Amino acid sequence: MASWDKDSAGKLPNQKLLSKVGSFAIYVNDNDNELQNNAGRPRTGDLVFDSIKLVGERDPYVPEEKSSEPSNAKLITIDDFESYADEAAMKEAWGNREHTDVLSLTTEDDDNKYLQYSNPHGGWLDVATFIQNDTARNNWTGLGKLTFRLKHDGSNNAMDLQIGTADGKYFHVDQKLASEDGADWKTVEIDLVNNPSLTQSWPEDENKGKTMTADDLALFKEVVIAGNTWNKDSPAVNFAVDDLKVVPSGDASDSKPETKPEEPSEPTEPTEPEETPDYSADMAAGDPATCPIDFTQQDTEDPSDPSDPDQPTDTDKPAGTDKPADANKPAAGDNAQSGDNAQSGDNAQQSNAKADENKSVVNTGSSIAVVAAIAVALVLAGAATLVWARQRRQQ
Repeated sequence: MASWDKDSAGKLPNQKLLSKVGSFAIYVNDNDNELQNNAGRPRTGDLVFDSIKLVGERDPYVPEEKSSEPSNAKLITIDDFESYADEAAMKEAWGNREHTDVLSLTTEDDDNKYLQYSNPHGGWLDVATFIQNDTARNNWTGLGKLTFRLKHDGSNNAMDLQIGTADGKYFHVDQKLASEDGADWKTVEIDLVNNPSLTQSWPEDENKGKTMTADDLALFKEVVIAGNTWNKDSPAVNFAVDDLKVVPSGDASDSKPETKPEEPSEPTEPTEPEETPDYSADMAAGDPATCPIDFTQQDTEDPSDPSDPDQPTDTDKPAGTDKPADANKPAAGDNAQSGDNAQSGDNAQQSNAKADENKSVVNTGSSIAVVAAIAVALVLAGAATLVWARQRRQQ
């Protein structure tokens, strides 16, 4: 990994990383160093690159399937450090390496015990506990995460963890002792299967760098803890570990995903109702060009007539929308028949009411026309009478 990627220090590219390459770059760096024979490093000049290629062959990367966790998979406690009578007993349990002098058993004010790792000189010093013959702790089948509580001094060095299987493979993960973590306890969760941060470190064969598979969970023999100096300016490595467990994936953390509340939508502005035009004069005159009354005869046929092609039939309904039958209701055939009769009766009543309304409107228009005709006849009769009376006076 690049020197500036402190979180990935010590890691090597693996098949999964190589399957998702996003860019390629060349960097030219002026380190102001001297070459051999005290020849100064040149700061200017031309660099020419040509025929940059990837060569060789490899099989395509295929992600390994995640193990299905059985419903009866239960939490396994590797060590909570509460059962040790004294520090010597704890060192004996974690004495599979020669560096138990960096360990101490510490007790907090609430009588909680934990493992303290202190290496003032830095470097790689490891301790380990043997679990191969402990059937209650060595089979992790169906479990998804290794978890533990951790606190440290923020040295930016690393706590390294190795898990050894019964067939001699070791899987390694780094946990940076980051300065921004603070001095309080934090819970660390490590995915076991298909985790690109947990890869095979030993043996150095064709599987080195590969992730753990579900088959590897069947039998473990050893858990190794080590300190590793990453920060040369502060080589000392100090950290504390407690409650080392293997748990199902769903039980690893109590934290819930944060859900952002939906923002209420702003109410829409109420629209002004459209002003209804004044048709009173047109209605009085009975002008069909502008009067909103329709004098044409309305079709009063029953709209539920199945012969109407625009009306949906039962065969047009989507399947699976029928409600479950109720034992207290009539049989399906009788219920359907009574429902059809009721629907037909309602449709007929609505059609008759609409027809009566249309007839009433037509009658209203006809009455207005008759009144207008009578008024015209009376005016004409009055005019004729007036003309006849004037002629008689002249005679």
